[in-house]
Amino acid sequence: MVRRIKPISRLRRAETRVRSLALARRGGERRLPAPGELTGPAVDVYETGTEFIIEMELPGVEGRDLKVLLFSSRLEVSGFKQELGAPAGSSYMRLEREFGAFRREVVVPGPVDPDQAAAALENGVLTIVLKKAPRTRRDVEIKARRDGG
Repeated sequence: MVRRIKPISRLRRAETRVRSLALARRGGERRLPAPGELTGPAVDVYETGTEFIIEMELPGVEGRDLKVLLFSSRLEVSGFKQELGAPAGSSYMRLEREFGAFRREVVVPGPVDPDQAAAALENGVLTIVLKKAPRTRRDVEIKARRDGG
């Protein structure tokens, strides 16, 4: 049996607990996020010998509604998931899918080459590939300190 380790699992459990407490306070009624309220998609981060790979679940999101920003030590993905709406004359009996604005920040686990970053959205999964920056070595000259100077 292979056990997957998800370092972010504690954070996701905390987020789930906060959402369930908020849902209980509202009397158990699910609702669409309020205007300006952000949601956060699920993320997996892993590495190979030369790359960091970030996969984010974004079902129903179009590439034109996404924005990916890479900073020195973090990645920010934001966008908007369009609401589909119920057909005329019908009403929801159950509404669990989230729509509206979302934003998710991911800490980049190490130095990367920003010019080699690539992203692709396929089957509702955004895959971002960040090439690791080459390790550089530099010799440091050691100077003798003079006493009393």
